[in-house]
Amino acid sequence: MASNRRLILRARLEDLVALTFFLLNLTLRVIFRGREHASLSPADVLVIIPAMTLLLAKELVHYFVVGKKESSASSADPRSFVRPYWVIVRDWFPFLAILLMYYSLWGDATHLLVPLDRDRELIALDQRLFGFQASVAIQRFITPPRTAWMEFSYFYHILHIPLVGCFVYLCRPRPRFREMMSGLMVVTFLGLLGYILVPAIGPLYTLRDLYTVPLRQPVSLFNQQLEFMDLARIHRDVFPSMHVAISFVVWLYALRNSKFLFWALSPLVLSLWVSTIYLRYHYLVDVAAGLLLAPASFLLANRLFSRFGNLALTIPIPAAWADGLGRMGITAAGKATEPLGKAEERP
Repeated sequence: MASNRRLILRARLEDLVALTFFLLNLTLRVIFRGREHASLSPADVLVIIPAMTLLLAKELVHYFVVGKKESSASSADPRSFVRPYWVIVRDWFPFLAILLMYYSLWGDATHLLVPLDRDRELIALDQRLFGFQASVAIQRFITPPRTAWMEFSYFYHILHIPLVGCFVYLCRPRPRFREMMSGLMVVTFLGLLGYILVPAIGPLYTLRDLYTVPLRQPVSLFNQQLEFMDLARIHRDVFPSMHVAISFVVWLYALRNSKFLFWALSPLVLSLWVSTIYLRYHYLVDVAAGLLLAPASFLLANRLFSRFGNLALTIPIPAAWADGLGRMGITAAGKATEPLGKAEERP
């Protein structure tokens, strides 16, 4: 018997972008593993399936914890205690989703569509567009103090998002923070798609015979930080430069929310961009792609957020479930035959 009751959940744009990425990633794995007559291994879905489940479960938890139609008047209600903390967790959840999206490409996932590395093509494109290999040409400027600063700037990428994110979250209206999260999700989606379409390992490996000046610096701590980052990175994360693209997007949101913060971060952001070449992680064309991707993602995400920041998802439920939810004080809204536009949404 068809249900005439339904739950209406409000999905966020940033969650749907992540879910779309995971579904696309899983679809590619299934299709191309099938063509190669290879079954999916646990490693293939180690991040994808739990991430998809986590995204969907989060919406359900939010509905029951925060989305109750009438808040309980009793201060002893556990939901009253949990609600503000859950809201904070939910707002910052895209950071976890970004990490899951990145590490879903661990292993040989970047060779799903294109089985061979494209470093040769990127090197040739650099030569055609700029007439030189930037990571080789910049060797004349290498000194130990500059190397220390560049390694610090490169490592600073980890702190860039939380720093600006905390400022926006604490000092600006909440929609501004969610807008920033949407921008980060969009640029991550498109950047990781670039890793799949153009797999490459970078000049540190392909041009190593051309480097005559070692990257020495006096602060050993930075070397340890970079060694950790090298260990934690996926194998082919070159085109486009996500260090450039993500830092540029965050920088644009800093400008949107605080000119002082924007100018204060400028030396670190610009140094970070130079460090991707100086430390031999990227070709110049990778940096150029990141610089083009960032403003495009910024504008696209802002437009999407203004139109689709909150979307109502209708989930039909059996009548028996609706009665059980009613006894819990949660109302399943409307008739299944009502138009979606007239469906009652949770606050």
